[in-house]
Amino acid sequence: MSYVVTKLVTTEKSVDFFLLGAYSDIKQAAAAATEEYKAYNKAASFMNLEMVNEWLSTRGEYSFRRDARNRLQLDISQVEENQPVPAEHQKLYSCSEEDKVWVQMSSALVPDGVSKAEI
Repeated sequence: MSYVVTKLVTTEKSVDFFLLGAYSDIKQAAAAATEEYKAYNKAASFMNLEMVNEWLSTRGEYSFRRDARNRLQLDISQVEENQPVPAEHQKLYSCSEEDKVWVQMSSALVPDGVSKAEI
């Protein structure tokens, strides 16, 4: 059995998907994903990194939103040799025109992470 680690980074200008590697042990996969989180969130404390590592080891996914427009999503997919990938992990990423409209509407309503209702 293998564990495949992927990363999706959403920024104001792009959405990038990365295949980080395949590991034979869930703890190795979680450690690799945690290193990606550490590189993305340089202000993360040791306790925070331990929590993220534990979450990835047990849940297999983690999402961190730096602000309204920047997000990191990590996923560990369990894959057995000579078997199809489970349905919940087959779709890697999709963005429809409707999603783009929602992002534009959200950006217009919440500039710089501050709701216009708060202003």
